[in-house]
Amino acid sequence: MGNYRTKLSRAGIKDVAVNAGKRSSSNPEGASPRANIKRPRRGEVQFLPNYPRGENKETLETRRMEMLEEFKKTPADRDMVLVHQHMQRTFPLRREEIVTLAPPIAELKERWPALFSEAQLYGEFHRITNQSLQYSFFAALDKNTPQLLELYKERKTGAFGKKMADLMMAYDEQDKNDISATRTAALAGLPLYLKEDSSVIFKSCKEEEFEAFQEGAVALVAVVAEENMAAGIRFQPLHESVIMEDQVVMSLRSWTDALMVLFGLIYALNLNYPAKLSGFFEFIQVVLLNLDDGRKQLKPKLQALKNYLE
Repeated sequence: MGNYRTKLSRAGIKDVAVNAGKRSSSNPEGASPRANIKRPRRGEVQFLPNYPRGENKETLETRRMEMLEEFKKTPADRDMVLVHQHMQRTFPLRREEIVTLAPPIAELKERWPALFSEAQLYGEFHRITNQSLQYSFFAALDKNTPQLLELYKERKTGAFGKKMADLMMAYDEQDKNDISATRTAALAGLPLYLKEDSSVIFKSCKEEEFEAFQEGAVALVAVVAEENMAAGIRFQPLHESVIMEDQVVMSLRSWTDALMVLFGLIYALNLNYPAKLSGFFEFIQVVLLNLDDGRKQLKPKLQALKNYLE
């Protein structure tokens, strides 16, 4: 396999060559080792693709500039068909920037504004994983929700058990015909079941306090009208904001939609999972979306939960 990867690298296959730096004392002019480049370990079928046939960096940059001009127009006047076509075509250029340079979020928003719209984010996730984020996420969540809620009702001991009881009590007050509330309860209980502290990532505030909450590398901030509720999760927020690197990158109406978008952004922007919720996001990756095709070695508690749901 080593010889095979060397041949691929020499042939210019980017997702192999990006990790193949050979600088040494005997070859000081060689490419530097790519020790900090993250490998495709989360089911990315297109981690770092080559440019399309007939395209080069200059032609793809021209397409990017055309998209920027479209986003200077009002939403009603934008040619979204053209934007979609150019997003599809410029995918290799975008991934090359994101994977090799890891630019700040503010720079990415400026260069690729379409990436921070729901439709194009879902398209990007499909290009990376060959999977529909919306359909796969909600289909798997709805399938596992009854078992998850039954499991949560059994957890009653310790600090996390108390928070779980508060969450389930708050859920009991919701309209059971509201699928959004049921999905919220199923997802909000996961960090508590896995004994992970979600308070740094999942936040809530009043409208007048919102500006003070726009901090953190990654966060979901719910703007609410009522007082604090269980586990920091709002069943009926005024709106939800996805925060990255101290700025709002997207806003949505429901907590489950915002969480799904956050997961999609982690893939699209090649980010690590938040350390305090790594098990939670691995559950979404491996159990809900079945990325990595079951090859990933899970933590014992996460593996036990996966076995229970199967």
